[in-house]
Amino acid sequence: MPYKVEIANTKSNNSFLANLPKEIIPELKKHLKHLGQHPYLGRSVEAPIPAYIYSFEITHQDQKNTFVVSYKMDENSETISITSFGRHNIKKS
Repeated sequence: MPYKVEIANTKSNNSFLANLPKEIIPELKKHLKHLGQHPYLGRSVEAPIPAYIYSFEITHQDQKNTFVVSYKMDENSETISITSFGRHNIKKS
């Protein structure tokens, strides 16, 4: 059974999502749904707060966008909580 994917309601996550072009949102949802179906796609990172990191690419308007999300898994409730987002844009030649 797939894990439920939730985005933590934080100021930085809300700001990140609000500043994305609306055309990218459906692709972002698709990648997060894929993560929910395969929760161990990310790699485990031992940091001050242990988490998983998952990255993927979305091309939009001649730009390759590399997204990185950090998340925590609750295996008991089968929930993935997205704790933060990051994005890097590279203009295609």
